[in-house]
Amino acid sequence: MKSNLLSLELMDGQERLAEALEMRGFLVEKQGPFLILGNGSAASDFTDLKALLSKLNIPIFWNGDRFQLLVNRFPVMMMKKITTHRGAEFPVSMNGYHFKWRAFVNRKHGLKVDTMKLDPYIASLVKAVNGAGFSCLAGCDGHLRHAPNLQFSGVYNGAWFQIIQKEYLSGLTLNYIWEVEYKGGSGSRLVARKIDSEQWDMKKIYEDTLTMAYKLKEHSAEIKDRKATSFKRNQKMKEVAETYRLNGQFEDLVDWMEKESR
Repeated sequence: MKSNLLSLELMDGQERLAEALEMRGFLVEKQGPFLILGNGSAASDFTDLKALLSKLNIPIFWNGDRFQLLVNRFPVMMMKKITTHRGAEFPVSMNGYHFKWRAFVNRKHGLKVDTMKLDPYIASLVKAVNGAGFSCLAGCDGHLRHAPNLQFSGVYNGAWFQIIQKEYLSGLTLNYIWEVEYKGGSGSRLVARKIDSEQWDMKKIYEDTLTMAYKLKEHSAEIKDRKATSFKRNQKMKEVAETYRLNGQFEDLVDWMEKESR
């Protein structure tokens, strides 16, 4: 995970604020002495961010859509209030079009999901997955009752993530096994696995999601470029992909997409 005790000790207040907001899922960028929400942010993110900082009584100077912390120190306790702030449940729906090959190929960027509607311990991963060009509808941190998971839009996004996961995330040290499965209303999802006798641990879940999120953010541009150059909206590709999808041959689909993206 990017953040650790030593790096926090070296951060000033503004840097700690930016780190906490990033961990909560906000796409924060530095712009001179200010912070600003970057591309990929949802329409409501600025309003929700402003409301969150006000609710927590964090002293902020606003200059249009840019903001700056007015004090030099920002305690870890205050960072925790941001990173653990609860999200709000929201309905997830899809149209039949979103399952088709052309929807996967045509979309060059991920979805802009409202940050404050996401569970806090998985929000950063949802945003990072979308930032890398996958269409990710939502994420659930499991609330210590069931497996944490991300919901992809359709089968093809799940298959593409399975390839990228193997190439970019397989070397990471994670607490749980995270696997793509092809079930549920969205078509595919990334779900965490534990041994039966083990209890879910929110700290471990958070470590895993942040570790994967930071790695995806590091390689987001090359992952998006690779998708754009590998998959086309032509009849031959469409027929192969749709045959695999409609027949439920998901591992064959992954193998084919992996070969096409080399």
